[in-house]
This record gives sequence, structure tokens and C-alpha cells, in this order.
Amino acid sequence: MDFFDNLRDKLATTGKEVSDKAKETAALAKLKTQITIEESKLKGLYADLGRAYYENPEDENIEAFKDSIGAVKELIAGYEAELAERKGLKTCSNCGATMAREVLFCSKCGAKNEIPEEPETEASEEACAGESVKKVCPVCEAEVSEDMAFCEVCGTKLDD
Repeated sequence: MDFFDNLRDKLATTGKEVSDKAKETAALAKLKTQITIEESKLKGLYADLGRAYYENPEDENIEAFKDSIGAVKELIAGYEAELAERKGLKTCSNCGATMAREVLFCSKCGAKNEIPEEPETEASEEACAGESVKKVCPVCEAEVSEDMAFCEVCGTKLDD
């Protein structure tokens, strides 16, 4: 009976893991869809603003368009931040580049970024797994990808 009990437990555990992964995937897809919808609204607002300005540059409604555009941009930024958080990513405080949460220095501009206190997730490891490692930092000998201008570990400018 031990064999069947172990099998049942393993199937239950695997089923839960698959279910959790499916829920996370669905949540990411929902966020991406919301971003797409809001970007479509934004394009429409820009078109309406342009049309209103062309027809009457002194129109009072132009300020209302600006407010609506700002609100949609904030909503999109919120969705993008949540999406990045779920994927284990963060944004460079200097240039806005996306990087793994545990990275200390931006690979695009070299700026030092704080590491968030949240625990490391599998998503951040998966985000980094796709990068091809082509070279090594001359100072700290960390592996870096070909497109990096600065080392993510020590911040040293990398030679091209």
C-alpha cells in the first residue's frame, strides 16, 4: 500500500504545481491583455486630441484630453509594474531598462540599483536563463552577456 500512497501524494503535489503554474500564466496573460486594451485607448485619445486641436486649438476640452491621457498612462505603468513584479524583474532607476530583481548594477547604463527585499523567485531565474553568456567581467569575473555595457555585479564598464 505504501507505493500507492506515495503515488497518490506525488500526483496530488504535481497536480497542485500544474494548477498554480496555470493560474500564474493566466494572470500574466490577463495583465498583458489589459495593457494592450489601455494602449489602444491611449491611441484613440491621442487621435481624438489631435482632431480636437486641429479643429479648434483654443478648445477647453483639450485639457480634459491631457488629463485622460495621463490617467491611462498611469494605469498602463501600474499594469507593467505588476507584470514585471510577477516575472521577477525590476526597472533601472536611471535609464528605465528592465533587469532581473537581484541585479545590483544596470547592464545598459551602469547605474547602481537597490535590490528589493522580496525573496528571489523562479521567474527571475527563468528571465536570466535565456541570456547567452559570451564574456567575463575583467574586475569581478562575473559572467556577462555580449550586449551588456556594464557589469551587473560590480558596475565596471565593459569593453566592446
